[in-house]
Amino acid sequence: MAMTSRLARGLFAAAAGQLVLADGDGPLPDCQVYSNNQCNGDVVETDEKYEQNRWFTPLPGDSDYIPSFQSYGKLVAHAHVTYSDDSLSSATVEIIAKHKDPSATFTYVFDGKEQSDGKLDVSSSQTGPLSVEIKASDGSSISLDPVDFRWNAAPVKEREGDYKGGQKGAIVEMFGWPHADIEKECEALGKMGYMGVKVFPPHEQVMSGEPFNNMLNPWYFMYQPVSYRLQGRMGTRDDLRKMINTCRSFGVRVFADAVVNHMSGGGNDANPKHRNPGAGCAKWGNKTSSLPGGHSPYYTQDFTYAPGTHTGQAPLQEFPAVPYGPLDFHCERALNSWSDPLDLNAGWLTGLTDLNTEKESVQERIADYMTDLIGIGFSGFRIDAAKHIKPDDLVAILSKFRRNVGGKLPSDFFTWLEILLGGEADLLMCNSDSGYNYGAYFSGALAKAGFSEEEVNAIKTWNSGFPKEAEKGVDNCDIGKTGLQRQAVQNDDADQQNPGSSSRDMGDTGCVLIKGCAEEDHRKHEVDLFTNPASATNNDVDYPIRILLSSYYWGPDQVQGIPDGKSDCSQCTVNCDGCKGMPFQQAFDASSTGYDKGEGSYTRVHRDITIVNAMRSWMGLKAITADVYATAKTEQLIV
Repeated sequence: MAMTSRLARGLFAAAAGQLVLADGDGPLPDCQVYSNNQCNGDVVETDEKYEQNRWFTPLPGDSDYIPSFQSYGKLVAHAHVTYSDDSLSSATVEIIAKHKDPSATFTYVFDGKEQSDGKLDVSSSQTGPLSVEIKASDGSSISLDPVDFRWNAAPVKEREGDYKGGQKGAIVEMFGWPHADIEKECEALGKMGYMGVKVFPPHEQVMSGEPFNNMLNPWYFMYQPVSYRLQGRMGTRDDLRKMINTCRSFGVRVFADAVVNHMSGGGNDANPKHRNPGAGCAKWGNKTSSLPGGHSPYYTQDFTYAPGTHTGQAPLQEFPAVPYGPLDFHCERALNSWSDPLDLNAGWLTGLTDLNTEKESVQERIADYMTDLIGIGFSGFRIDAAKHIKPDDLVAILSKFRRNVGGKLPSDFFTWLEILLGGEADLLMCNSDSGYNYGAYFSGALAKAGFSEEEVNAIKTWNSGFPKEAEKGVDNCDIGKTGLQRQAVQNDDADQQNPGSSSRDMGDTGCVLIKGCAEEDHRKHEVDLFTNPASATNNDVDYPIRILLSSYYWGPDQVQGIPDGKSDCSQCTVNCDGCKGMPFQQAFDASSTGYDKGEGSYTRVHRDITIVNAMRSWMGLKAITADVYATAKTEQLIV
């Protein structure tokens, strides 16, 4: 997440002058709001006393209850999957459940069969997703999203080209593309020669029928998780599974955007009672989510004034469908310094509720989410806001993930870490003794944790210094010493799709298409990415992962919605005066040859034949003509 777009990404900062009141006093008078769990100095952990604020979710019969809340007001659970070995052909599923009443007992229902044991051994005879329900002795129950297993993912079709088993190639970032449109596009992506496609965050995420800054559901809501259920704005879990299998059948691997540093913004939650004393006591209601037919419950501590019906306490951070509770988050503190390790790790980035990733239980839950991504068929993932997770904690998370997938990373797996540098290159990359270093210190810590050299190279840095200052994004900031194998690079990127964003200084070596860059200049930079990338000395082996953004133009008045129809003001339900919408446009267009234009139009840059053939040459493939992929023809026309 771009440090300079934080006002756009985070929705609310703590209001100045919030009054501190005791919990349990009923709705606060006048325009007072709670101000619990604030911290400064070296304090980063939420005080254990705030565990009493948990279980805020309404129960059946309460006025705010909706059926998608299930029994989350009493019962939470998630699936922990551990594969038996690196063949990923058998696994153990363990359901980890917690009840408000510690004396409650559980019955576990796997594919309709009840058992008292929360563990189930599963093999490749399980040919579809596993359904899971947990029933408690008091009658409460919840159903989890089904569990997918890697052995059921379609095999990746073999293709000609220098893909090195999935460790080299070009990835298209499909910004704002629904899963169903990506599924339609994957045959063409395979014909063009792209190694993979990256989808944007697939988790359940914040949505609303009320505009924010006059925009309905801006794109950055996708980076505010509600849960780790794969029920995102771009499609359901079923849509996602179908798309992944289709893409793999055409030889195209699929990568996720994993948001694991934080959850939703403070005050941006399912609580219907918010107000801001710093803005004329402005009030707003609850947000919903991308979950079809309802939304999971989720709560934060900011801008609230009424205690929980069943707790008598002020709401704190609680995301039952994960499940996370108040103690799983850092106490609230502003992120005021980009060079202070404590602030970088524990500060609430743009008001986003910051996970306490030092906690082993939080690390385990993140690793389980990553394992679920692999289970449904993703080949890897980008880790958003990685520099806001301490290097040692990130090593611990990845170690737990590696254990889950059989003790060894899959042979075609890789991940790339979003490490935005700004002026912090010395701290983050150059000086391995800085105490907060993702360069040589981090790669060394991975090796000490048992990762092989090949596995360390598969955990890559997204080099934000590229192309202007590529050396700043490598270990020790010394390309000659460390090489360019642990690197993922790109020109245009999603963080720059913001008016005024300056998270990267590309100078005249790169540009952002939708911010006034001429088509011919943009094309040249994308061609250079494959033919002459900055600082590379061996184009065949340097920068093995190269990423191409396929975006869309802003709507009228620079509206930052998404043209998927869910930012159209016809979907607005509350405070709709002044709504600035983004009308629906289809992402998939079989006839496109790239660089499509117009307000709200998808750019489809990845379909430009000059870029395609530059990429193909890098991958050892012959040139093609655009009618190979831009028409319904099936034959390969080689020129």
